[in-house]
Amino acid sequence: MGQPTVTIIDTFGFFFRSFYALPPLSNKHGFPTGLLTGFVNFIASLHKDHSCDYLIFALDAPGPSFRAEIDPQYKANRSPAPEELKKQLPVAIEWIEKMGYKSLSRSGFEADDMIASVVAQARAKGYLVRIVSHDKDLYQLIEDDVVVLVDAISKKVLNERHCDEKYGVHPTQFIDYQSLIGDSADNVPGVKGIGKVTAQKLLSQFGTLEGIYARLDEVTPPRIRGLLETYREDAFRSRELVRLSADALEPLDFDQFTMHFENPFLPIYDDLVHYEMNAVLRSLKAKALFEESQNGSVAEVPPSAPMPPKCDSPEGCAVLIDTDEALQRLIALIPNDAVVAFDTETTGLDPRSDRLVGFSFSWDGKNGYYVPMAHSYLGVGAQVSHEAAKKAIRTLFSHKIIGHNIKFDLHFVTRFLECERLPILADTMVMAWLCDPSRSLSMDNLSASLLGHEMIHFKDTVKKGENFASVEIESACRYAAEDAYITYRLYDVLRDQLFQRGGEKALDEAYDVEFPFTLTLLSMEKEGIAVDSAVLEAFKKEVAAEIATLTERIHAEAGSVFNLNSTKQLGAVLFETLGLPSGKKTKTGYSTDEQVLEGLRHEHPVIPLLLQYREYHKLYSTYIEPLIALAQSDADSRIYTSFIQTGTATGRLSSKNPNLQNIPAKTALGLRIREAFVAEKGKVLIGIDYSQIELRLLAHFSEDAVLVDAFNHGRDIHMQTAIALFGEAEAPSKRHIAKTVNFGLLYGMGQKKLSDTLGISTKEAKTIIERYFETFPSVKGYFAGVVEQAKAAGYVETLLGRRRYFDFAAATPMLKAAYERESVNTVFQGSAADLIKLSMNKIDAMIREEGMKADMLLQIHDELIFEADEEEAEGYARRFVEAMETVAHLRVPLKTSMHIGRHWGELK
Repeated sequence: MGQPTVTIIDTFGFFFRSFYALPPLSNKHGFPTGLLTGFVNFIASLHKDHSCDYLIFALDAPGPSFRAEIDPQYKANRSPAPEELKKQLPVAIEWIEKMGYKSLSRSGFEADDMIASVVAQARAKGYLVRIVSHDKDLYQLIEDDVVVLVDAISKKVLNERHCDEKYGVHPTQFIDYQSLIGDSADNVPGVKGIGKVTAQKLLSQFGTLEGIYARLDEVTPPRIRGLLETYREDAFRSRELVRLSADALEPLDFDQFTMHFENPFLPIYDDLVHYEMNAVLRSLKAKALFEESQNGSVAEVPPSAPMPPKCDSPEGCAVLIDTDEALQRLIALIPNDAVVAFDTETTGLDPRSDRLVGFSFSWDGKNGYYVPMAHSYLGVGAQVSHEAAKKAIRTLFSHKIIGHNIKFDLHFVTRFLECERLPILADTMVMAWLCDPSRSLSMDNLSASLLGHEMIHFKDTVKKGENFASVEIESACRYAAEDAYITYRLYDVLRDQLFQRGGEKALDEAYDVEFPFTLTLLSMEKEGIAVDSAVLEAFKKEVAAEIATLTERIHAEAGSVFNLNSTKQLGAVLFETLGLPSGKKTKTGYSTDEQVLEGLRHEHPVIPLLLQYREYHKLYSTYIEPLIALAQSDADSRIYTSFIQTGTATGRLSSKNPNLQNIPAKTALGLRIREAFVAEKGKVLIGIDYSQIELRLLAHFSEDAVLVDAFNHGRDIHMQTAIALFGEAEAPSKRHIAKTVNFGLLYGMGQKKLSDTLGISTKEAKTIIERYFETFPSVKGYFAGVVEQAKAAGYVETLLGRRRYFDFAAATPMLKAAYERESVNTVFQGSAADLIKLSMNKIDAMIREEGMKADMLLQIHDELIFEADEEEAEGYARRFVEAMETVAHLRVPLKTSMHIGRHWGELK
């Protein structure tokens, strides 16, 4: 017989996560039920996921803990819990006892102290312990194969390896680690100025907090030693605050906590009916079990739901659900732990102006159910009411929801339900992209290539000039139901494919980073950013006048009047009338693209004028006019971009409608446009930009001693490179060259490109590159290693394990050279994208969970832009900076620059 196992539930921690993870459900009386639904689902899964010998629910006792005596400011700045959560807590706590389970709490102590005390007593008896919690404070209790944490939502087991990977320290060092970095959420001071990376280094070198202070004179650099001396008292006080009490309980009789296997829901049947927990009520075999539990008294039981129709078609079956009763009964059939594929049909693509027409779902990959609710045409048939649809969607989202490009559906559904966000399990479009970012991600193409199934096409369903509301319901049902059951099937296939290509690491990246990131982007897209149309209108007049002046000057220099925007006319003027050297003439005429004009810059005075004209014209037509139109079409003068998570092979975000990623950042004209992006009255914008993130990643991956040392000691890396390449005397004047080389070599810049960029000979460029690799000897070897890895394995990996595949075997020599450049580029751009995603998810959770008066608005590559209440902005900015700089443990520190201003132009 194995060792007995104790499972301890961090009860309030679970309640809070459940509350924020589930949609805003409520019963017919308007009482919120999201937390209760999550708790019921958890109890239903207890025996499957957390079967053990002893089960204990740890609770916080009312009133302050002993830590308030150590420091009265402990947890003093915590925001009050939302009213909807506070209403549900007493019900859930009462249910624990009613269901026959036992809880532990003690005045003056917190739930974490209950857990630590149970762990101590269980270990003394030789028991194994599983702590169901996501609380980082409990990492100090982890002991491999003996005490582990289990995430209640993801079911992931967290052991010593996870602690080291996430925080860079062993669980036995975790108390000292927290003592150094503090915890702003709980008002644990720590050592001001010391972040995660420094704390990791100190504990790696000295072992413990006492070890650090015993050998304080050995601590470098002096700034860190000074901080440790100044804040010594805070460090040791912080340790008393974060250390969990292991003797908060009298000796326990564990037999009192024996996990029972009776149906726990029978004693709370009345409550389940009142709070409309229909999924659980089904499992109770309603009437008979209820009468037995109530000693013969009879209550009205919901009608039994019919079984779904049997689907004999291998292609799948479309089932129309067009009455409120049929929808209610069908929803009640879905098992608690089911994965449900969900899709919407809408009148168009803009959630702010278009509306929901219907939705479809499937939980077996065979039957797809379509629910019409807003079709409008002569003779339209029965449809469900909006109220029934809302109730059904809320219940659907209490299950594990998957979708294809589900961010689109979430925009419409959250607007329909009047809520901020809804939880999801996965997005099959993102999964397909993670498996192969070069493939087509449309559901039609994925269905054909992965399932061998030809889907019904949208163009064959919706007539030209009409929208989905005009589609006959029967035809709509076939189209929409297919979307649902094909999404379900794609999920199974893509999950297996993702695992085969990257193992658990690939699945972890998808579920822990990419799918939460979808929700982060959803919130940003909803917020938009304010635009001052008056600023743009004034700039528009200036640009229009400049365009007119440039046009006249170009015509004068060319000696003829022609259409500057006609490639054909311009080519004839440049290469025939003026006789400038040209490339080969094609069937469509001469090329006059930017590269051609740059090559002719010194051949004729008209060329610089043409280049300038094009810059102004692009600003006018691509940015100024469209931005004015978008701002004027919104009541709040805000514009809303769409972020594309799957738009690039490297993992970087792109954006569209409008594309805000490409607004010129390095020209005076581009900066003028940024001045029109403003904060609302009483608010300011915060801009935080990662500093040299890709070069820091180069130092991390290559482990080049010179690079690592430069970054760890805060030296100007471009100046260091300039000194190495050109010597001390010339370095200041040639720093810009060093900067070009530093970044250029990351992206495969060769001597020809370098010579063109810097205006030097190819021989000089070759010498500079050779000298660079002599200065940083590990870098060249690392670059070569990345290319060899790409050729041998067929892929490269980013920091978080995302893969990009390269088919070198089938490539032409030119394509192979491109693959070599892109393989290196992907590692750095892709890893930078990983880091900023981690930061965005972390800050998004911080904003929501703490109720901050701030919103994340934009991500422009390595830069994040927030809008915050003016009075709180400084404090929030510092919190966001800390989050970004400590989001990952690298061999060199992550650094950011931060600015606060009234408009985007002030954030640099």
